[in-house]
This record gives sequence, structure tokens and C-alpha cells, in this order.
Amino acid sequence: VDAIQYSIEEGPCITAAAEARTVRSGSLSDDPQWPHFGPRVGHLGVHSVLSIPLLTSDGVLGAMNVYAHRPGAFDTHAALIGELFAVPAAIAVQNAQVLAQTRRLAAQLQAALTSRSTIDQAMGIVMSRIGCGPDEAFDRLRQISQSENQKLHTVAQHIRDEAIRRARARHTEA
Repeated sequence: VDAIQYSIEEGPCITAAAEARTVRSGSLSDDPQWPHFGPRVGHLGVHSVLSIPLLTSDGVLGAMNVYAHRPGAFDTHAALIGELFAVPAAIAVQNAQVLAQTRRLAAQLQAALTSRSTIDQAMGIVMSRIGCGPDEAFDRLRQISQSENQKLHTVAQHIRDEAIRRARARHTEA
């Protein structure tokens, strides 16, 4: 049912979220609010809906939907009860979004730290090979990156891995 309204961009969930208000209907198939959505879900046997916006201090996060086969299934009391449940649901959704965003940021920071460490190691290898300073070593890595059309981290990782491979080969020969 939700997939139908998202595909046609019309329906109670969209209305509840867009207008930040509770929406209900007991006869979807002929409800003038959603002339395209209502008949489609009516054919599926869904006749009643209660859509409640998930409101936080930051705004509307979405809407909570309850559907029923029976016409007129949701009255004012059902809407009030639904609105009570929507408060903690909105907080839970908001917390989940914050947690997901925090995890993404942590992963990005970890990748940046790993990338920076790899670049620093490659710079050290270049510095020891050609006897230059850090600025020149970084410039060399950057030049290789541009000429080979590869990310700087990829070039640095290749230099580091090749240095490790050579060092291991020397140790196994000895």
C-alpha cells in the first residue's frame, strides 16, 4: 500500500508528512483527498487508513500508517491513541537517524585516518629512497596519482605494499 502512494506521489502518508497533520479515511476507494491512490488500494481490500506525522522539534520525520480492511475502522479516539504512540516513535526514528549519521561519520573519519596513515608511510618510503623532505615526497606521490589517474591513497598503498613485499623478500633470502 505504501509503495503505491510513493510511486504515484499521492496518499495519506504523503499528506500527513507534508502537512504535519493526522489524516484518516474510512472509505479510501472514494475519498476525494486521494483520487488516484484510493481506488487502487480499495481494489486490494484496504478501506481505512490512519496516518500520523512523526513530529520532532526539528520538524516532520515522516508518518506512521495504520491500514484496515474494514471501512470506518479508525475514529477520533483511534487517532488520539495513534498520536500518543507517534511521539515516542518520532523520537525513536530521530535517534536512529542520529545514530546512523554518527556511524557514517565515524566510518569516514576512520577511513580518513587510515588513508592519512598510509600516505604518511608512503611519504616516508619515498623520502628514504630519494633523500628528500616531506613536501617533495608528497609532491611526488601527487604527481604519480595524477599521471596514473589513481587516488592518492591508492598510489600510497601500492608504494607501501611494494616496500613490504621487497623487505619480506630480502628477509627470506637471508
